[in-house]
Amino acid sequence: MTDEELKARFLYPNGTLRNKLNLQDTGELRTVEYRTTAHNAVWLLEHGYVIKGIDDFAKIHRFLFSGIYDWAGQFRNYYLAKGGTDFMPPTAFDTAVTNITRQLDTIKTTAKPTVKQYAQLLDSLNYLHPFREGNGRTTRLFIQLLATNHRQCIDYNRQDHEVITALNQSDLAKLEKFIKVTEIDDRQAAFQQAARKCLLDIQKEEH
Repeated sequence: MTDEELKARFLYPNGTLRNKLNLQDTGELRTVEYRTTAHNAVWLLEHGYVIKGIDDFAKIHRFLFSGIYDWAGQFRNYYLAKGGTDFMPPTAFDTAVTNITRQLDTIKTTAKPTVKQYAQLLDSLNYLHPFREGNGRTTRLFIQLLATNHRQCIDYNRQDHEVITALNQSDLAKLEKFIKVTEIDDRQAAFQQAARKCLLDIQKEEH
């Protein structure tokens, strides 16, 4: 698919992402997108969504974004680059999914996964970057849900520029500093704490 074909498929003439709501103002779309996906994320946390495998990554993206984009949850079949970073070509997705599945299997059989394991998974999912938009939010929620099933809660140190640089450079040492893991007494309490954090983030953005 050529660059022109991709633009025609995904963008309005003014550069705003095509969406189901036909919002053509980038700022308005960003606001609606954030509120919608944030509330959907809280719902998943409150209902204790269980991560079973990489298929859940696509399911979470679809749940977060299906009210906004008709391609939600669909892995791309085209090349993607953003901010000077080339993400994984779709021809390599099968190999990447196999690698990520191995990481998930290791984490799922570990009683208390480490920050290093979560950082490695974050790096792998970021390079995969299977969706046109919403990869970062889906990745953070996916890892949060995975952690809560291990009675852990993750705090992300939102230093966006530094994090993006670390991700672009696959700097795992810096990524580990981005993630703080708190041990919780039980699984339900972990989900509740993660949901509260998500709600607080929504309130901060909306006021």
